[in-house]
Amino acid sequence: MIKLKHIVNGVVVSEIDMEIGEYTIGRAADCNLQLDDGVVSSQHTRFKIERSPYMESIFDITLEDLGSTNGTYVNSEKVSRIRLKHNDLIRIGTHEFKIFDAKAGVGTQTEFYIPDD
Repeated sequence: MIKLKHIVNGVVVSEIDMEIGEYTIGRAADCNLQLDDGVVSSQHTRFKIERSPYMESIFDITLEDLGSTNGTYVNSEKVSRIRLKHNDLIRIGTHEFKIFDAKAGVGTQTEFYIPDD
C-alpha cells in the first residue's frame, strides 16, 4: 500500500492511503487534499498511481506540477514531472510529504530499471 505522509516540523501529522488513481493537491475545494496556504496554487500538483505494466505487484507513482506559481520540489529539486519512489520527500509551499511504500521496507528489495517512455 502506498501512503503519503504529511510532515510538519519533522513529525508525521497525518497519513493518506493512496490507491490506483489520480490525486490533486492545492487550495481549491475540489482538490483531493486541500491546503490552506497562500503559497500553494489552487491546482498545484497531481499524483498518478497505476500498476506497473511490467510487474503486477508494483505501482508506478508519478508527480506532476500543474503550472503552480511557486513550484513543486522533490528531494530539494524543483520538478515539473517525476516518477516517485519510496522515501522521496515532496515540498509543496510550506508543506512536506513523504512517499511510503509498505512493500519497499520489508525484506530484501531488488531494484529494476524501467526506462520512462
